Amino acid sequence: MAKIPAETQRNLIEYAKYVLSEHRSNSDYFTKMESVDIAYARYTLNKDSKTGVVHGEGIDAATTPVGVFNAPSTTPPVIIAQVDSMVGYLSEVFLSGTPLFPVVSNPLNAKPAEALEALLDDHSVLGGYPRELLIFLRDCVKYNLGAVEAEWSAVDQYDVMDELLAEEIKKLKRKPVHFTKLKRLDLYNTVWDKNTNPGDLSKEGDYAGYLSILSRPKMKRLLNKLSVAGEAMNVEKALDSYISTEAPNYRAHPQVSDYVNSRTPSSQMDWGQFLGVKEGKGGATRGVIGNYEVFKLYIRVAPADLKIPGPMPNTPQVFSLTIVNGEVLVQCKRIISAYDHLPILFGQPIEDGLGYQTKSIAEDSIPIQTAAGTLFNISINSNRRAVSDRALYDPNVINPADVNAPVPAAKIPVKTNHLNQTRISDHYYPIPFDSTGTAKALQDGMHMVSFGKELSGLNAPQQGQFQKGNKSVVEWRDTMGNSDARLRLPALTLEHQVFAPLKEILKFNIFQYGSDVIVVSQKSGKNIDVVISEMRQQVLTFRLADGYTPKSRLAGTEALMSIMQTIGNSPILQQTYGIMLPSIVAHLAQLMGVRGLEEYLPEQPQ
Repeated sequence: MAKIPAETQRNLIEYAKYVLSEHRSNSDYFTKMESVDIAYARYTLNKDSKTGVVHGEGIDAATTPVGVFNAPSTTPPVIIAQVDSMVGYLSEVFLSGTPLFPVVSNPLNAKPAEALEALLDDHSVLGGYPRELLIFLRDCVKYNLGAVEAEWSAVDQYDVMDELLAEEIKKLKRKPVHFTKLKRLDLYNTVWDKNTNPGDLSKEGDYAGYLSILSRPKMKRLLNKLSVAGEAMNVEKALDSYISTEAPNYRAHPQVSDYVNSRTPSSQMDWGQFLGVKEGKGGATRGVIGNYEVFKLYIRVAPADLKIPGPMPNTPQVFSLTIVNGEVLVQCKRIISAYDHLPILFGQPIEDGLGYQTKSIAEDSIPIQTAAGTLFNISINSNRRAVSDRALYDPNVINPADVNAPVPAAKIPVKTNHLNQTRISDHYYPIPFDSTGTAKALQDGMHMVSFGKELSGLNAPQQGQFQKGNKSVVEWRDTMGNSDARLRLPALTLEHQVFAPLKEILKFNIFQYGSDVIVVSQKSGKNIDVVISEMRQQVLTFRLADGYTPKSRLAGTEALMSIMQTIGNSPILQQTYGIMLPSIVAHLAQLMGVRGLEEYLPEQPQ
């Protein structure tokens, strides 16, 4: 749908502006994410950027030189420990398998299943699935919300062997490789239909999309990709609509570092001057410095409502829009697929029916970390007071700079001409420090940290720490098995919210859009012919496994092994099923990930 009427383009742009307006107005969730990120990074503002005054370190922090006695407060790492422990558990469940998404089928379709599994493994390596899904899982744990885009895309590869054999290299053969591209989305610049529960957004939401900032080379790459696919429109207008100031809709990340400032992606290259582009009679350089704010939006809408030409105008359909700087439509494509989902999957690991109000593990731990930090700093400040006590002194006799010197063995001069027949003790009086009430502050802080573990369900052994107790191996396994019960709840939720539909999208994308290719198996190293037409006939017989629903559970490998032992112990079963034992062993090996077992079969005599 490269060419659509101008009126339809205006309608689509107005629709996108409405979505961006909703994105800017609903800032409460972004405020929550900023608070979580600041607490996760244990970032505190120690100095005012305008006045340079140190905050939060006592009454005289602004006048006392910065040293060992008034160093910044310490924040205990409660949130990062809870978040990373949960991310480690989820990554072990979903991302530690090889291949990432195994294929289960019946014995008759073992060869097509092996080809599909090799193709999915190739796509996983090409698209970097584990990396994108790992960041997605971290978002889910931090914000109780994560988003990942699953788009059928292509990457260009070039074949130069034929040209190298020739005398002169004339051109390169472009060979686009298609695969399902997974992209973790930055929630700060992700828009979604907030009238729909997070777990149902892909299935029932009206729209979802994301913003990105592209420089001129990146923008040209995007437009070239759309042009090759025959989907680009308004190319020149889009290139001329650059922004030289800050993007109006892009949201920068919060400041969480004392050394690196938070910033919006920018480009300071003046491509007009670099390329010698002139405009006007005076020959002034056309400044194309700046970036492009690209808004990719998936919508579910009836074409008749926005006057989009096409069949079934009154039936809601899914469309993909790409809009540059909120004004120029460069792509409008209908997504025809075997699944009626928006290509952006949202996950909410803790789901209790309260929608976006449900707290994440990180948000739940913020009060615990704040209370524990307060108690820890009470103990630290108490120790500071013990070695550097307060005192009253006469500034006419003793210089304030000498009293407040951070030198541990300072020699303080006294103005004897101002003593007036008085003793030095009459001009300097130390205030005794009483530490009563602060002795248990550090112990209470440790209790608060333990409350955080109770809140998240992550105990010390699950964080790799030793726990005292005289337990046998069986008792320890039972204890750790029961301790995983709470952790399996978010894993089960993500399995049905994200990974189950993702596996269907990966499978149906290959069956619908894929073409015959030759892939190299990551396990056997052999070339495998992938014939899509043959796979389509068994599309419903293939099931994709993952870490939560492994191949052994879907195929019942443990039951097969028990059946083989029963057959070996029963003469009657041996007479009936004995001839099938080699086939059962080969199928069991294929289910357990063994490749090439048929090579070990003895050759039949001539």
